[in-house]
Amino acid sequence: MEHSSCKKRIAAKYESDSATNTERKIALYMKNNFDRVLHCTLLELAELIGVSDASVVRFCKSIGYSGFQEFKISAALETIPSSEQYHPKLHKDDSPAEICQKIFSTEITALQRTMHALDLENMTKVARILAQAPRIVFAGTGGSMIVARDAQHKFLKIGIHVCAVEDKDIQLMETSLLHKGDVLFAVSHSGNNIHVLRAAELAKSCGATVVGLTSDGKTSLSKIADYSITTISEETIFRSESGSTRLAQLAVIDSLVAIVAFQDYDNAFDAIYKTRAATSDNKV
Repeated sequence: MEHSSCKKRIAAKYESDSATNTERKIALYMKNNFDRVLHCTLLELAELIGVSDASVVRFCKSIGYSGFQEFKISAALETIPSSEQYHPKLHKDDSPAEICQKIFSTEITALQRTMHALDLENMTKVARILAQAPRIVFAGTGGSMIVARDAQHKFLKIGIHVCAVEDKDIQLMETSLLHKGDVLFAVSHSGNNIHVLRAAELAKSCGATVVGLTSDGKTSLSKIADYSITTISEETIFRSESGSTRLAQLAVIDSLVAIVAFQDYDNAFDAIYKTRAATSDNKV
């Protein structure tokens, strides 16, 4: 089975005499709805099939994958043209002008869709919580960590101290020291990053408030978080790798920083002046 295609593995499991009823149920749905499966999160797929998310993960492992994510990657590589995996609207024969036009159009659309979907009352609550929190720790990996570091830079400019370190162990150590009133800000567009989920669960056990910045739809992070802020970006198999994803997340951070700043603008302005002065010698 190791070298079989994804579809063949699913079919073999469905036809296997040793398959359980749950495995056959999952295999049947995947066989009949293969394209839809590729665009589902783990929780969404489990709900569609009517099984637990753990059952879906076990099924993926039973047909030779390390988990649901490896299954999706393998299925995508087998069925979707490589250029469309990078960006569904780009083609190999596109000119530089066409590529730029499509990329800019996609990212503008992502910003507009995210703005229209924003729960502004929720944003206001999160901004108030961040402004009052004694400590704020950001959790994220890869591209999500870029968003966290940007948040650290911008919150510091207005006088809000944020911990955003790349080392996963340090993130967890910082999280373990949070208390009630503190905030863990978890960034994961997929909403299923194992490290980020572990940090979120650890923060909850410490009594801290968990804010999740994730995609729309059902994700493991949105289930754990006390407050979820969602972004909407170009629908691809590898959604978290989309450039429009990062842009929408950065826009959310910019908005939160501005809302926090205007809640106490005198202090924020004083911090802006001090931080600018501190770095003025670095600029010509």
